[in-house]
Amino acid sequence: MNKPIFYKSFRSRKQQESLNSPRALTPRTLKEHKYIIIDIGFGTGESTINLRNMHKDYLVCGLEAYKLGINNLAKKDILTYYGDALEFLEKIENNTIAKIYMLFPDPWQKKKHRKRRLFNEYTFSVINRILVNKGMFHFASDNIGYAIQAKNIIQNACKENNGFSKNRGNRPITKYEKKALKKNKFVFDIIYTKY
Repeated sequence: MNKPIFYKSFRSRKQQESLNSPRALTPRTLKEHKYIIIDIGFGTGESTINLRNMHKDYLVCGLEAYKLGINNLAKKDILTYYGDALEFLEKIENNTIAKIYMLFPDPWQKKKHRKRRLFNEYTFSVINRILVNKGMFHFASDNIGYAIQAKNIIQNACKENNGFSKNRGNRPITKYEKKALKKNKFVFDIIYTKY
């Protein structure tokens, strides 16, 4: 069970040069809250903002390696962690998080790059450990290969049939989903509940 290789984009993004001072998310901060939602890889931040609007009674926070998104959420006073999401998740105590969203993570289509896929067996073991009992993990992708891989990982780890959801559940629509739908791609949702 290998840990995914964190890949940081070194492409020049001038708008990212001045990173605002966001309210930094730490594992210690999470101890102060009972109901917590984590949005992993939120991109520019629309999904996290929508999740906060949908779940007023929860602490909604995000993990991302894209500075523009971090800046966007800092302006909205949302707690964020900038860097390797998995590195942060590993530091969270068992049975702490109520809901975790991983919406349209980079599928790293080339076979030689798949070791960079954020969701794999190792990542799911960490996610499952930090979810509370009856906590929820929601994975969505428009890449059928990645979606099947994610479904198989969850089924194999839990020894139960946890197939694709018949609906999108209670999650925001992301800009990546809009792009996929414009191209007539299918969107695959997996909604896992920890028991």
